[in-house]
Amino acid sequence: MVGTIIFYNLDNGSGLILSEETDKYKFDITMWNDLDNLPSIGLKIEAMLEDENIKSIVKYVKKERNSNIDSGIEEVKEIIENSNYDSEILNAKLDPDLYSAKTVPKNFIDTTMKNFFSPLRETVDKYKNYELSSKKESLDYFKIKRFLFTAYNNLLELDISLANGSLTEVYQNIQNINSIHNAYKKSYMYPKIAFSTIFLRYTRYKEAKKRLKKNISYMQNIESTLPAMEFEIKQKASELDSLKKDNDNSIAIRENIKHLKSLYVDAIDKIGNLREENEILLPITDEYFELFFEKFSEQFISSYEKNIQNLISILNSMAFLFDRLMWDKASHSKVIKKHFEESNIPYPYSSLTFLRYYLKTLNKSKLSEENEKLFELLKYLESKN
Repeated sequence: MVGTIIFYNLDNGSGLILSEETDKYKFDITMWNDLDNLPSIGLKIEAMLEDENIKSIVKYVKKERNSNIDSGIEEVKEIIENSNYDSEILNAKLDPDLYSAKTVPKNFIDTTMKNFFSPLRETVDKYKNYELSSKKESLDYFKIKRFLFTAYNNLLELDISLANGSLTEVYQNIQNINSIHNAYKKSYMYPKIAFSTIFLRYTRYKEAKKRLKKNISYMQNIESTLPAMEFEIKQKASELDSLKKDNDNSIAIRENIKHLKSLYVDAIDKIGNLREENEILLPITDEYFELFFEKFSEQFISSYEKNIQNLISILNSMAFLFDRLMWDKASHSKVIKKHFEESNIPYPYSSLTFLRYYLKTLNKSKLSEENEKLFELLKYLESKN
């Protein structure tokens, strides 16, 4: 089944696919089976179904077929004769030891892990001065961020001068750190893709996989033209039968049939050789997962949780600082003070007082999921107050 991702939630890995037949299918990240691509809204995909349920999803790749018989046969001829057709792969005899997982150096997982988390640690070091010593001087960034920045935008609509100075600097720094957090969270959400991009890409696995894919592509190209060759051989044989033995064209036709039959046998032989190679390569690619994936995943999760917690700690401190700066500036704005007085928002101004005011305007019998979360946020802010 071919379709397009029309919704995807990064937080829980769930999404919705619209098929070409306009049917909708729910999916989650456990069904994603493409190590080289991430799910995203608008991405065209190909899914394997079983009893109308999705079992596996990969990015869609258009399969091109050569409809011209003559050019198709010439293409196969190039493959078989190795002329201008990735001869580096096809001419080289397969050496299984060259691609083996045993070529991976000891402590290679440690090395790749250190390199991968290096930008995150550098970000923590860069902004560590923002981290406040007291736990009281922090706000759960991920609880409050949506409301905090909505309040910020509302205040800017009243008084654009709030965007000047230290508040803007903190806002930009929060956005920078948040983007780093989201990038690493994506890797955490997709362990197989993390394993591929962080670890496998620096091993012989990619070369083995490339050769495997090339072999499959060549096999498909050759197999797709076999019926055309069979048809042409029959046509030539029929044409030969209709001619008299002493006809001048009969010799040329016989040579042509001989050439086509030879090419056909070579094609079958080439398919056999490529299939034998793949039977060797497939266990080699599996070996990388068998030897390293579990160990990598354990170490990756441990490293992620340790490093990301330092980043989140800074975000929590910066959320607290941003909240204080924003409402301090708001309390000194004549325009905002006048608006709040007219709206009966009590002084001193804070996220708590502003949230209480906003929630009073809602119809509690028709709350959306987002608004229900705001009542949870209210309890959290009251506990922090």
